[in-house]
Amino acid sequence: MERLFGNELEVVAVDEDHIKGTAFNIVFMVWRRRTLFGAYHAAIALANGLALKHPKGIGVMHVVETEASPPDSEARKAFAEFMKLPVIRHFCVTHEGTGFKAASVRAIASGVHALARPPYPHAVHSAVADASRWAAAQNRQLGRTDDWQAIERVMQTLRRMHVEKYPSAP
Repeated sequence: MERLFGNELEVVAVDEDHIKGTAFNIVFMVWRRRTLFGAYHAAIALANGLALKHPKGIGVMHVVETEASPPDSEARKAFAEFMKLPVIRHFCVTHEGTGFKAASVRAIASGVHALARPPYPHAVHSAVADASRWAAAQNRQLGRTDDWQAIERVMQTLRRMHVEKYPSAP
């Protein structure tokens, strides 16, 4: 566990496939290689734990990097289970790629959302800055004043940390 930004960012998991952390009332996840069931399952416990500190609810922000592989069926099931958590108040996925693969990543995220039918807002973005603005706006509805640039800085820091720890694909 590593804390950054005046103890606001807490890095809770990092492996060759992903990095996961919390800041504000948001669970941040960056998927760089494989999207795995176990990592999603651990995120459920993380989200529930974060919600204990934020009784009005939490947000979730994912970045699926361009080199990430699509989740298998078990990971998609865990993704859907994660989206059904009653503590979540907003959820977004960002993929900054272009072309067919980017469209398929965004379609998977939208499809899982359609199947899970969560009661909260969900968005798919093509830029972290846009996702951060959206998350900050959602948080304002929860009475929070988190700055979108601080949210973006957390996500970009997690992305950088993962690349520094795992510079090349296995």
